[in-house]
Amino acid sequence: MLIAPVSDLLEGSEIIVVPDRCLFQVPFAALHDECSRYLSDTFRIRIVPSLTTLKLILDSPAGSHSETGALIVGEPNVTDVYFKGELRYLCKLPGAKAEAQMIARLVPESHLLIGEQATKQAVLQRLPLVSLVHFAAHGDAERGEIALTPPHSAMRPPHEADYLLSMADISQVRLTAKLVVLSCCHTARGQIKTEGVVGIARAFLGSGARSVVVALWALQDDATEQFMRRFYENLVQGESASECLHQAMKWMRNNGFSEVRQWAPFMLIGDDVSFHFGEELKVK
Repeated sequence: MLIAPVSDLLEGSEIIVVPDRCLFQVPFAALHDECSRYLSDTFRIRIVPSLTTLKLILDSPAGSHSETGALIVGEPNVTDVYFKGELRYLCKLPGAKAEAQMIARLVPESHLLIGEQATKQAVLQRLPLVSLVHFAAHGDAERGEIALTPPHSAMRPPHEADYLLSMADISQVRLTAKLVVLSCCHTARGQIKTEGVVGIARAFLGSGARSVVVALWALQDDATEQFMRRFYENLVQGESASECLHQAMKWMRNNGFSEVRQWAPFMLIGDDVSFHFGEELKVK
């Protein structure tokens, strides 16, 4: 319904999609034709909220974003919390911890915040200083806002202001990051408006990030760790974010993670950035 009417017009290796309203929640990579060929078998796929956003990305001057440094946040220490006045329990995420540690080994100049260290204050202090940001944590199902470790001084159980990295928090920070990877459940969620989804991903883009990788649904721990390993192995070799996403999806389908929920939750919003870390791939 979406692709077949224009399939004869598609050229090159990348499709840039400007979705309308509920189509922002469509996993375009997982669409397939009558021969069961996935769209992502052939094309790299990138999402932009609007043509205006695409023009702003294309017109932004070279050198306006940081080229060095990475902030990796994994498995913040948060369990019982108050969320919207109700007591909630957030389970442990051992796969998120392993994922963050793996990425920190791969990416040069990484600053790893894990467990007790992954407080909102510590994250907000380092966000403006780096070129690459990665979160492996809980995201809420409404706007994808991210649960971080509350400070020791916070009441127990903590309230949202103590532990939740919100859209408002991000809007107060000036980012120079080329890429923010939100490896957290539901980070593509938000209120759908004319200019796209208003959620945590939009907050990062609005605060200066050039591109954001988000998740369309709840993530599977082991599958996500494998996906991100392939994504970053390609990223540190100089491949673009769009190509890294494309290759990670193919690898997952061919290596025991063939269910759509395992290989297709992530999409890239914004520019197709790449990194030149200046080092060989680090030993795993």
